[in-house]
Order: sequence, then structure tokens, then C-alpha cells
Amino acid sequence: MVTRIGALALADFRERRRRPGYLVVLLGTLALGLLAAPVGDSRWEVFQVTDLHGRYTSGYVGTVTALGGAVWLSLAGFGIARGAIGRDEQSGVGRLLAATPLSRAGYLAGKFVSNLLLFGSMLLALAGTALAVQLLKGDSGRVDAVRLLLPYVLITLPLLAAVAGCAVLFDTVPGLRGGLGAAVWFAVWLVLVLGAQAGGGPDVLGMRRITASIREVLAAGGRPVAGVEFGVGLTADNRVLGTFDWPGLGPGEAGGPAATGVLLVCAAVGIALLGALWFRRFDGDPARRGTGRARPGRAGRVGRVGRPGREDGGTVGPGPGVAAGPAGFALGPARPAAPRQGRIGFDALLGELRILVRGQRLWWAGAAVLAVAAAAVAPDGPSHAVLPFAMLWPMLLWSRMGHRAEGGSTEQLLATCPSPLRRGLAGLLAGIVPALAVAVVPALRLAGAGQSRAAAGALAGALLVPALALLCGSLTRGPRLFQTVYPMLWYGMVNHVSGLDFLGVSGERAPAPAAVAGLAAALAAAALALDAIRRAVR
Repeated sequence: MVTRIGALALADFRERRRRPGYLVVLLGTLALGLLAAPVGDSRWEVFQVTDLHGRYTSGYVGTVTALGGAVWLSLAGFGIARGAIGRDEQSGVGRLLAATPLSRAGYLAGKFVSNLLLFGSMLLALAGTALAVQLLKGDSGRVDAVRLLLPYVLITLPLLAAVAGCAVLFDTVPGLRGGLGAAVWFAVWLVLVLGAQAGGGPDVLGMRRITASIREVLAAGGRPVAGVEFGVGLTADNRVLGTFDWPGLGPGEAGGPAATGVLLVCAAVGIALLGALWFRRFDGDPARRGTGRARPGRAGRVGRVGRPGREDGGTVGPGPGVAAGPAGFALGPARPAAPRQGRIGFDALLGELRILVRGQRLWWAGAAVLAVAAAAVAPDGPSHAVLPFAMLWPMLLWSRMGHRAEGGSTEQLLATCPSPLRRGLAGLLAGIVPALAVAVVPALRLAGAGQSRAAAGALAGALLVPALALLCGSLTRGPRLFQTVYPMLWYGMVNHVSGLDFLGVSGERAPAPAAVAGLAAALAAAALALDAIRRAVR
């Protein structure tokens, strides 16, 4: 059993590491490591200690990069870890595995171990980055491998084990496999990260032991510790920073984080195996599982259309002068289509919008509630309080852009349209419509309050996010990249990271609305160009 689980996990890991999403998250992890412990004069920080900055000892560099990896990979990594079971079902690998002696629990355990290998490979790369940063910075030439790696083992890896288990569970629970699962996990992630820093929630980041150790070092050096505050999150601080010399967590201080880590790992295994309550090992009825596949033996009965003039409804071959079409459809005589050029743009936009909101009957009701709330709340400062949360509401719609989700491809049907470019622009405009639906009322309130720059920033952000969604969907032909990238962008925006403030909530420190609109145009152009290249090489 152990051998089969290991073989399944290794094969699954090798397949997933070739995917574009893995490369994107890996590069983001390495970039975050460089931001967490910058070599130059950058003021970007992931771990904040009021107005102080630690010297780059092995313990300090290892801790700040481990905390950054925990925050980043617990969200971005979840996006690439989930979906493995669905891919096995779509590719047919699942049916092959169902014919083996591997049990349901064994299969889920293999996926859990595969997720751990996925995260472990990224943590190894991040630890290598931390070592390189310490040597390049030159604050301390003494490398302490134990203090460098201990935060990864005690803090980051146990947390990511819990993320790996939750990814397996979300893949098995009906309703959490798609975009709703991404939204639910984002809410869970916010509670975990904010709760770990507030001190009242589970200490999944080991902040209590880390902050206590730093306070002891500051007090021993004669610094006042009453006003020292700690935080984890990507921020930029332009103040002149003092320094402190903290060696990091040692083996003697690992008791508390180690106990929390053991509990997280045990909980992770239980969460992953809990999915066996819903998982049916691919050997059930596909139609009953909601996969959309027809039951065996019934495919021939779907859509059987008789030739005109037959009353029995039987299927026969095409008659004289009738073009042969796909199975089950009798087409009329083939003749060139004459589309209405004057209305093809509006018709394409309306069709793309219908596809985008398909199955989301209550979406417009939620947008109306947000509009009423925005109209009732007066703008506060350089932004509107409702605007950031309103821009989360269309996230699941935007994640459908750039590809045909859930296998509902209409490419062959849409190929009769005269212009793929026009079709791509219609898809982009369809994504902008929901953005304007939730952003236009806050923008009008801001304009009425004399905040013209903030109103322009809100409208520019409403253009940027659909363009980003279109590019992400075009790159990966799926929704997960956008579902991973956009929550991180949104989180940076609400935390007033000026470079990520696409809505202008931080006022003058935010990018100019014209720059945001220009970036939106560039992203949209890149997505349309990628689609044109893909069509040209077919």
C-alpha cells in the first residue's frame, strides 16, 4: 500500500510540475523571498517590527522568508494544489486507477503526499534563496543551517500540510470543486492570516514564540519594547529604520511551534482522508456524480433528429442535396452565411455576457444590493468603503474569461463569425460590464464628493481586472490562475501597497488612473495577441 501511494504521489507531482501554474507560483515564491529579505536599499518588507529591521543572520533571514512563504503559498499554492482529482477524472486516468487494488483512502493519501511534494519543492527553492540573500548581504558570514531551516520545518511546512489536506477535501466535496471553493478558501485564508497576527486566533504562523524571542533580544539591548508591534504582510516603509541583532529561533525555543506543527500535520491527514466520505473512486455513475457525461449506452439516443418528412423520428443518412453534419443532426443545404454586419458586435457582446453569467441567477441581485449600499454610504477619504468589497463580487464571473469553462466549448459554433478579434473584444467587454455594474455607483459617489481622481481610479480598476482575467484565462486555458492571482492583488490593494493599488484606495500614493488604464489596455492586447497566435499555429 505504501509503495502504491508513493508511486501515485510521485507520478502526480511530476505531471503537475510541468504545468504553467506551477512555474508562475514558483517564480512568485522566489520573488517574495527577495522582497522579504531585500539585498539592496528596498523598503519592501514581509515581516514588520515597528520601525526596526533585523540584521541578516541565518535565523532572521530564514524566519522572514519562511513567514513570507507561509502567507503566499497558503493562498497561491492552494490554487495549484486543488483540481488534481478532477484532472484524473477528465483524462480517464481515474478509471484506470479504479481498476487497481488502490483504495479510496490510499488514492486520497497519494494526492495529499503529491501536494506536499509540490509545496516542498518550492520551500527548498525558497530556502536556497534565503541562503543566497544572507551571503550577498554580508551582515553575517556565519551560516547556521539549523536556525535557517528551522522556521520552514516548524512553521511553513505544517501550515502547508494543512493547505494540502484542504485542497484534497475541496476536490471531493460537491460544490467546492469550482470557483466557489476558491472564494471559500480565500475567506478561510484571511481568517487564518489575520487571526495569527491578532493573537486571538490559532497561532499557525508561530508569531507568539517569534515575537517573544525578539522582545527578549530588544530588552536585553536596552531598547523599550512596550510600543513594539509586529505584523506579516507585504508593505513598503520609507522611514529610517533602526536595526537589531536577532539570531533566530533555536532548538531550545522550538517547543511551542513544534507542538502546533504536529497538531497541524495530524489535522491535515485527517482532513485529506475525510474526503473519502464523498469520493467514489471513479467507479460510480458519471451522470450521478454531476460530471456532465452521458451514461453508457445512451449516447446514441441524445439529439436523434429524423430527416424532415419522417414521422417515426428515426435517424437516417442525409438525403440528396442535404449536407452531412455532426452525428444526430440533419442540416439543410450548405450555403454561405450572410451575417448582419451592423449588429454582429452587439450580438457577440450579448452572447458572451450570457455565457459569463450562465448559472449565476442571483448575481445581478447581489450587484444591486452592493449598488444600494454604495449609494447609501458617503465616501470616506480618498476612496469609497464599499468599492473594494464590491470588486470581489464578480470574481467567479471573471475567472471564466479567456476560456470556455466546464467543457462548454462553443469554438466550432463561433468559428462561423467573421472576426475572431471582434469575438475576443466582445468577451473583454462582457467582463467589463459586471465590473462597471459594481463600480459605477461608488465612482459616481466619489465624483459627487469632489474626488475626481478617486472616481477615475475606480473606473480604471474596473477596466484592469477583466483584462487581467482575460490574459490569465488565455495563458492557462482555465480559471485557477486568475483565482490565485486576483485575491493576492486585492489583498495588497486593501493593505495600501501602493504598487498594487489598482482602485486608488490609498489616494495620491496609488498609481495614476491613466497608468492603470494603460496597463489594462496592454494586458488586453497581450491576451488578444496570444489568442491570435494560438489560432495561427493550429
